[in-house]
Amino acid sequence: MFTRTRAAVYLRISRDDLATGLAVERQREDCLRIVTERGWSLVGEPYVDNAVSASKRTTRRPAYESMSAAFEAGEFDALVCWDLDRLTRQPRQLEDWIEAAEGRGLILVTANGEADLATDDGRLFARIKASVARAEIERKGARQKRANEQRLKMGKPAPGRRRYGYESDGLTPRESEATHVRRMFEHVASGGTLRSMSQALKAEGVDPAPGKQWGPGRVRYILKNPSYGGQVRHLGESLPSATLTPIVAAALAEEVRAILADDARRTTPGPTPRYLGSSMATCGVQGCGAALVNRSGGYMCRENTAHVYIKRHLLDARIRREVALAFLSTGRDLFADARSGAVAPLIAALHRNDEIARSASDDRDEGLLSAPVARAKLMQLRDERLDIESRLERARNDRSASSSLAEVAREVLGDDAREVSFGEFFGPMLDTVTARFEALDLDRQRSTARALLEISLFKGRGRERVQVWHRVADMLNPHAESGD
Repeated sequence: MFTRTRAAVYLRISRDDLATGLAVERQREDCLRIVTERGWSLVGEPYVDNAVSASKRTTRRPAYESMSAAFEAGEFDALVCWDLDRLTRQPRQLEDWIEAAEGRGLILVTANGEADLATDDGRLFARIKASVARAEIERKGARQKRANEQRLKMGKPAPGRRRYGYESDGLTPRESEATHVRRMFEHVASGGTLRSMSQALKAEGVDPAPGKQWGPGRVRYILKNPSYGGQVRHLGESLPSATLTPIVAAALAEEVRAILADDARRTTPGPTPRYLGSSMATCGVQGCGAALVNRSGGYMCRENTAHVYIKRHLLDARIRREVALAFLSTGRDLFADARSGAVAPLIAALHRNDEIARSASDDRDEGLLSAPVARAKLMQLRDERLDIESRLERARNDRSASSSLAEVAREVLGDDAREVSFGEFFGPMLDTVTARFEALDLDRQRSTARALLEISLFKGRGRERVQVWHRVADMLNPHAESGD
């Protein structure tokens, strides 16, 4: 009984820069014509790896792997590809197909001539072709490496996919995207989180660039790239570039990278409160003081639900209004007292301290320092480390309690914030500032409110059951009104 040869088709191209798939379609037409002309039976759809390299064994080719598994299962007797180097550029992989041809009679056909792996001449041709292709890959890799080194020495970034914020030349900022890059750096430098930044970009419909989407990981990747501060990577180091136009100041870029590298920064904070008042206020029942949590559409005492309860929108609105009052009465002071809270130099000093301590320990172990001298040195370094850690903690607090507040104040009041009198507190300006504050992302609202207010909830139904104590705008506190 006559059995038609079962044929599989494999198509691949390393790069499809225009993402059109036209090159693969040309291969498909040529290969399917061979199957038809030879009267073979096509087994399923062609296996396609579009824009996938075959130069490295570590690079996964899903369609290739599926095809190999199908052959092992005995699903086809002939394999058609456009050229031998479309199938593989690895001599070791080629030997697998040669073994298949010798042991199981696989017929391998290419669009530019039959590669008869069952004959000595055919195998010799295939091996020479694979070796030549491999050598060309290695030469090409060496040329690319040398060209990249030359570009980096000239201060130009290595070529590749266009970086967000820059034009295709990798040197010129694309202002429509650069403005969002600046926002990311300023947001994190002022105490904002990666999560809140990515959520804001999503909510605003900011184009993340083709094939990308906004998330904390994407924002982190951008912030850690030294290019945005005017530097290029070379042999593991970041070097200043005279040709790359920075999008942010080098000092800001360094500060943000230090913040992200700070071990004390919580990168996975766990469940995040979804409402402004969650854990913001405390229970005012005597002897309790537990945090209020969101339940049943409102806030109630975490420890005893019978203590206090308030509807969520009422407390959230009160918090936002009290923050607006604080900004209206102290906005100028916040601008004037804003400090950078720079942590980068302190983190660098902490790393240097650790390195010196390790070196002293090694010298002691190798007998280069006596035990008493080494101990005295290590004790001195310990005291220095404790001092640095203390200053680092103060710097972190300064950044969140001062720089962050100043930034928020500018957003809700504007750079031309003016002093206002108590008579204006209940006018249109209060409503405007409250609305601007509410428009901020929840993380910034919560951190700002925590820095400015202490809130307790007591039993009752009137406005007085919510007692607010202002940390900064102390003229708004009860003692200021009573003249005590």
